[in-house]
Amino acid sequence: MATMRGNFAQLLAPALMEVFFEKLKEHPEEYSQFLQVDTSESAYEETQEMAGFGLAKKKYEGEPLTYDDPIQGGSKRWIHDAYALGWQVTKEMIDDEKYNIMSKMPGELMKSCRQLWEQIAANVLNLGFTTVTGFDGTAFFNNTHPLLGGGTFSNLLTPAADLSMTALQDIIINFAYMVNNRGLKMKLSPTDIWMPPDLQFTAKKILESNLEPFTGENQTNVLRSALKPHYLHFLTSPRAFHVSTSDSNEAKFFWRVKPVVDSVDDFDTKGTKHSIYFRVSAGVDEWRGWSASNPT
Repeated sequence: MATMRGNFAQLLAPALMEVFFEKLKEHPEEYSQFLQVDTSESAYEETQEMAGFGLAKKKYEGEPLTYDDPIQGGSKRWIHDAYALGWQVTKEMIDDEKYNIMSKMPGELMKSCRQLWEQIAANVLNLGFTTVTGFDGTAFFNNTHPLLGGGTFSNLLTPAADLSMTALQDIIINFAYMVNNRGLKMKLSPTDIWMPPDLQFTAKKILESNLEPFTGENQTNVLRSALKPHYLHFLTSPRAFHVSTSDSNEAKFFWRVKPVVDSVDDFDTKGTKHSIYFRVSAGVDEWRGWSASNPT
């Protein structure tokens, strides 16, 4: 369906003082702040999980040493989905419209796509408790991630809790006990917290107060500046929050085709067609480096 004069008669009239059209600013780019962004030159990308060796074993005098083998884990295939949106307008609408609104519409296509890829990226966190999975086949945030060498580990606060001093302390302590797939201890220090704007005032009290908030004891706030807060506008839960480390981030966003904008004249109608097209994928392979709470 093309944009035609009959649907926008006011834009043809000479007496309008002003046409109010999209004067509000968009939020700055968010997806590249919390996802590792890369480009792809293939129909898909694939990543593979490997584990090294377990603990060394005691060797008794005269006895042979113990041999160990690395372990191959799961793989992850990143399929790049295509997205597109188009708009067409009649020549008569272009000729007769007096307020230069139609010339701004191609830019609106880009705005629509920007919002979409921000949503795609944010869904790595939104759906990380359910359908976004990594190498091990479990949800990104899970309390029983299987280790290749045996055992499990959790990066999900259990039981789930709202953002609080206690909840953040529990997550930070959990990072301190992080292990690799062979159960060897790893150094991962949490650095950032990602949350919806709903939690901004609670976060400020916890992370910016000199004294411990929510008490009257005048104790030093041990969490002051412990994490850098970030507010993401495409998160769907008003209560869930996510903590990450800058030491390791395997939550990814691939550009297969960056936005391509096309405009062509229609010979038969003399109108114009405009389109935008891009291909992306987003997800996670390795869960270490992230932890979260999802109160409901």
